[in-house]
Amino acid sequence: MVALRRIAVIIGYEWRRALAKRKILALIILTVIFQTLVMVLISQLAGSTPFFVDAGPFMWILGVLGGQSLFVPLIAIIVAGSSMSEEYEHGTADILLSKPITRVEYMFGKFLGGFSLLATIEALTTFVGVVLSLWFFGAQSSLQFAPLMFLAIVYFSLIFFCLSFMFSEVFRGSTLAMLAAFGTLIASSIISPILAVLHTTSGQYLYLYLSRGIPTWAATSFPSLLMSELITTPSTVLSAADHEALYQAAIIIAAYAIIFIAVAAYRLLKSDVTKKTA
Repeated sequence: MVALRRIAVIIGYEWRRALAKRKILALIILTVIFQTLVMVLISQLAGSTPFFVDAGPFMWILGVLGGQSLFVPLIAIIVAGSSMSEEYEHGTADILLSKPITRVEYMFGKFLGGFSLLATIEALTTFVGVVLSLWFFGAQSSLQFAPLMFLAIVYFSLIFFCLSFMFSEVFRGSTLAMLAAFGTLIASSIISPILAVLHTTSGQYLYLYLSRGIPTWAATSFPSLLMSELITTPSTVLSAADHEALYQAAIIIAAYAIIFIAVAAYRLLKSDVTKKTA
């Protein structure tokens, strides 16, 4: 119980530290604005596009996913990218670790604090997406799966949160950690589609497997793949269910998250000093 109390204190501290950053608040606002603009645009096209007659009751899926694949990784990178490194830069890591708290408790508190904040932001954007779909398109179908969609979004965000968290501990510099994570995100977003095109043109399944091994594929595909398994929607909303792809995405996310956290834990536990220059 004492250990849990110490972890809870670190979690609260991490929330305060992260929310003090204006860029995080700015990204939250931009996400909501982007969701709203997408729904407004779609609603304006609804009258002239026949497929909306069938797709309208499922617009909550697009409302929830709209902006998530773009902004959630960015928020995750910013929250996690400074989580560990900022303490080294400000010299507060020495103070925190000199208290009656173990390094494992410290890391758990930092990780859970940042990730719970990210999950709360994702809950907000999921709620906004559902509300916007009801506002612009009326009654929606299969809304009982909205909480599951939220959990799927939380799960896929593990990849880039854990990646940025690892860089934050390994490099012990916020700017370098976030740049490395942003670079990985951009490179993954470019390489994965190229590999998919090579698979389509050449028929070589090696390219398909390589494209699915890229972090962005699993992260961006998992929620929609899961929804395709649960509900039947017009093809313009979700593609047909793909059991193999869903399982692959779930496994890839878990594998990346475990590896990234293991590296961060090893770096923290094996480090003799807490200085940034260690």
